Amino acid sequence: MNNFLAKTLSSINALIAIVILAYFTLAGAMYMHLIGAILGAIVGIVVAALVCGTIAFLTLIERHLAEIAAATRQPRS
Repeated sequence: MNNFLAKTLSSINALIAIVILAYFTLAGAMYMHLIGAILGAIVGIVVAALVCGTIAFLTLIERHLAEIAAATRQPRS
């Protein structure tokens, strides 16, 4: 079950980044129009990089640990 959840989260990680970026861009545009949209997009990129980058990093670690676990289960010749 954990493997399924990790793969699902990895799959929707890009979608989460797009939603974060769109939210900050629209929020900035509502307050200061074009300049706000630009600043919101910049902040959105930073927040998306932190959140989704962390998720991607943890997913990468999970994959490597799964490979290590699989390698230790195989009998050596």
